[in-house]
Amino acid sequence: MNSNPLTLTFSREHQCDQLTRTLHLTLGEHSTLTVNQDVSDFNAEISKRVIAVADIQDVGYLIATTFTQATTLQLCIDVDIAARFERQQWLKWLSFGLALSDYHYRHSNSPLLTPTLADFTLLNADASDNTAFENGKILAHSQLIARELTNKPGNILYPQSFVEAVEALAINNIELSYLDDAMMLKQGFGGLMSIAQGSDREARLLCLDYHPQDPKFTVALVGKGVTFDSGGISIKQPRYMSTMKVDMGGAAAVVGALNAIAQLQLPIRVIGLCGLVENMPSGKAIKPGDVVTMLNKTNVEIITTDAEGRMVLADVLHYAQQHYQPDYLVDIATLTGGTGIALGKAYASLMGNDNNLIANAQTAGQACSEPLWPMPTGGMFTTALESDFADLRHGSEEPDGSPCVAATFLEHFIQPDQKWIHIDSAAMSLGMNHRKIYPKATTGYGTLLLTELCQQLILQDQLHQ
Repeated sequence: MNSNPLTLTFSREHQCDQLTRTLHLTLGEHSTLTVNQDVSDFNAEISKRVIAVADIQDVGYLIATTFTQATTLQLCIDVDIAARFERQQWLKWLSFGLALSDYHYRHSNSPLLTPTLADFTLLNADASDNTAFENGKILAHSQLIARELTNKPGNILYPQSFVEAVEALAINNIELSYLDDAMMLKQGFGGLMSIAQGSDREARLLCLDYHPQDPKFTVALVGKGVTFDSGGISIKQPRYMSTMKVDMGGAAAVVGALNAIAQLQLPIRVIGLCGLVENMPSGKAIKPGDVVTMLNKTNVEIITTDAEGRMVLADVLHYAQQHYQPDYLVDIATLTGGTGIALGKAYASLMGNDNNLIANAQTAGQACSEPLWPMPTGGMFTTALESDFADLRHGSEEPDGSPCVAATFLEHFIQPDQKWIHIDSAAMSLGMNHRKIYPKATTGYGTLLLTELCQQLILQDQLHQ
């Protein structure tokens, strides 16, 4: 049995001083994960006793941000710790953490994105090691795209400028198109356009299509993109309204994931659909009690205009099924405050109609440190959607089970044979500073998860061939 530590060496580019730091990753007192070095009393506990992917990411970030003058970082990982993950996993997630270490959001009056990666090289590596290390960089860059989008304020990033920012990325192997107000009104996007009508800014439906030759199957990823959510006529309390620029976190995650999927050249077709609106109060805005005809011709009674995201998602989910017939349909949204109340910042909630897809999503979340917790739909939650004036209501006046009620509403727009899951990431897009890789601002939550889910589905497909 090999008793030697796993030793990995990283070189930081563009440094003048030739300085090497040798660091040791061990289990310290009380079994906490500890980084220390030979030449000083530096000693840092990383996080928790159970070593997870999140800890590997944080180790990479920590050593890069602590030893900023070192040209070379040599990390020696105790054999007992190293054995808990495959070598390629260590390399991918250490690379991810290292690459994030130079990122600081800097405000600009331009919607264009400027994600900055720290430039590290893996030394003494073979081809498979280098591939894993480069994949970590791809994931870091993709997550930073999502973080840049969610960090932008609402006066700079609105539906049209969101499209322009993504166009400027010029992602290889991605075909970009969009629908504007006139196109969506003509096609009958009653739900999405009912939310957009209160704003002076036009809505957009952005489509990113990654279509390799002979794809094994098709996945559609749908993201909620409310670039600012005032609550509309049912206006929000002012305490947290400034953070409502992150209500397009689902759409940002879809863009980040499509970037990663295209760069990793996954052998499947992936369509990213971002429903982009601004939810504002005005004389034109939708009101509680109004009835809206959705894209699938369902008449929906509005209970509160602050439950806008599900109206956007419902139309886009229907559009995705009608136009692309995906094998798997996934939506992600900062949808309900109830998810954060129930799960805090430990998990996003997960709901859907296919147990196998739900299980794959949970596995993916665990594998990339963006975990999910399943919740129910249907049953008693259907009662909350019963309306005296329309086919159904879009929510309830009561907060009870709000994530489940919202998902049950969305399920009404899913065809019976369509495999679908819904991810409510409301608490996960901001304020995750218990993680070292997220010291400030937004997280880009969902980018890794959606990418990993697609990879899990590919593995499943290979096993069943």
